[in-house]
Amino acid sequence: MKANQMRAFGGPETLVCEEVAMPSFGSGEVLLKIACCGVCHLDIILRSGMRSRVSLPRILGHELAGEVMAAGSDVEEFKVGDRVTVFNFQACGECADCLRGRPSLCRFTKGDIGQTRDGGYAEYAVLPAANLVRLPEGMAMEAACFAACVYGPPYKAIRKVGEIQRGQAVVVTGASGGLGLAAIQIVKALGGRAIAITSSPGKVELLKEKGASDVVVSADGSFGDDVRALTGGRGVDLVVELTGSPTFAGTLRSLAPGGRCAVIGELHGKPISINLGLLIIKEFRIEGVQSASREELREILDFIDRNGIEPEIWRRMPLAEAAEAHRQLHEREAVGRILLVP
Repeated sequence: MKANQMRAFGGPETLVCEEVAMPSFGSGEVLLKIACCGVCHLDIILRSGMRSRVSLPRILGHELAGEVMAAGSDVEEFKVGDRVTVFNFQACGECADCLRGRPSLCRFTKGDIGQTRDGGYAEYAVLPAANLVRLPEGMAMEAACFAACVYGPPYKAIRKVGEIQRGQAVVVTGASGGLGLAAIQIVKALGGRAIAITSSPGKVELLKEKGASDVVVSADGSFGDDVRALTGGRGVDLVVELTGSPTFAGTLRSLAPGGRCAVIGELHGKPISINLGLLIIKEFRIEGVQSASREELREILDFIDRNGIEPEIWRRMPLAEAAEAHRQLHEREAVGRILLVP
């Protein structure tokens, strides 16, 4: 089969499309024919060598969807022809965190798809059946492949942390990226008011086209006063924080009393300063959000399907152009997601 395999850490040139052996499947595993696979910022981090769990050679890619071609004899949930997508972390299913419904906190994880086992930058992949979820009838593969990683964290932030209802206001930082556009779509579907934050004046009209009620251009992260002006001085009920430390001061300034901040992304890894008295007086809530679990993924797929949500796809590219896809993502050229199509 064809696969874009990483044989060394470094720049985009380390991704090489070549012929590799078809993977074999065993107990509890399923052979998938890959229909499409998204290119994620995490893939760039993994390629750089910053994650020590990655062994070489490795086929990256965890935002994938495909068709079941074969399965282990003990796999009863899936059959040949089923259309499925995946979530990437392989929780143990037995520890206290898994049993209380928080598998993303599992301390005995078996690894991650696209990191400790080969992923979707290929024509075929062998994956654990426990990581698969069947698609709703008629749902497009291109929408499904982004459900866990792209829509999962914003969905959890908006529905679980923010508990957003019709008419409530939500700030989305890093709004022109894939997760930002997904967050705007989710807020709009719920009847909320999305206030998009971007550093690029050229992306204002696109963000409005995608459902943002208001767009604030801020290069230095000091957008709090602008948000307050847009909300009559009150602030917003939720901030979906996708950039982290560069925008966090503006995020706190944007929150209304009792507001929530869901932290999904951190671009720089720098420490921040928080006035704890402000947290007490305003009763702010700050919560970290990771990818969706299997049960949450089922819920997200249904939400996307019922609301007719379609991902913003920047480009569709063949496997051989994975290196170029990484370059475009790293240089922040992409508005939305890049999709590799075998």
